[in-house]
Amino acid sequence: MKCFIGLPAAPSVINKLVDAQDRALSFDAGARPVPKENFHLTLAFIGEIEPDKARLIAQLLPLTTDFSGKSWLIDNSGLFIRPQVAWVGGSACPEIEHLARESREILDRLHISYDKGRFKPHITILRKSHLAEPVIQHPFEWPILRPRIFESRLNADGRREYVPL
Repeated sequence: MKCFIGLPAAPSVINKLVDAQDRALSFDAGARPVPKENFHLTLAFIGEIEPDKARLIAQLLPLTTDFSGKSWLIDNSGLFIRPQVAWVGGSACPEIEHLARESREILDRLHISYDKGRFKPHITILRKSHLAEPVIQHPFEWPILRPRIFESRLNADGRREYVPL
């Protein structure tokens, strides 16, 4: 199974992310929108993993620091050129950086490999994008929820879905 550790999007931000996505699509009509059910912030990309190891990670993630009541200001957008991904995000957030470190420490302790690239917190809103326009007109707060492990899989329609384990 293909997995990653991430922060789910709180229901209160889904419509705001869809608004940013709609604005982005008005500049980049050929891009592929990420389904709103798949909005998340990746803390650590794992890739292929055995189901028993995914369950073990799921058992350990509740031990990460609880930042309930804290949030991250979403006030920026951009494009990762290589994967052609349009994103929204914000300035550095110590709480999110901390959760990324804790999540990666769990994986290190379990000897589970993951992408050790530089952590750049963001929420992907479009794929196959060439967006150059800013899309956040009204900054908003992203409530910091507990990290979860997600399985990335194809549903019956052949579309990618992210399922919390």
